[in-house]
Amino acid sequence: MLEREGWRCCLTHIPPRRSPPGVQLVLHGHTHVPRDETDAAGVRWLNPGCISRAQRGAPPSYAWLTLEKNRPPVWKLVPL
Repeated sequence: MLEREGWRCCLTHIPPRRSPPGVQLVLHGHTHVPRDETDAAGVRWLNPGCISRAQRGAPPSYAWLTLEKNRPPVWKLVPL
C-alpha cells in the first residue's frame, strides 16, 4: 500500500480478485498486458504491460503515472 498526493494505491505483482478496501488505484504486473480499467466501485486498475516483448497482441510497452492533489491521475502508456 502506498499513498501519494492524496491517492491511495495498491502496488502488487499479481492483481487481486478485488481491490483492497479504501484503495483508489491498483497498479499491477504479471499479465504483461497493458490495462487501464475502472471497476464498478470506481477503482482504477493499471498495468504498464511488458517492456521486453509483445504479449497477447500487445506491443512491448511501459507507462508513466502522474499523481497530483485534487486532480485525476494521468496514465500514459508508451508502446515501444
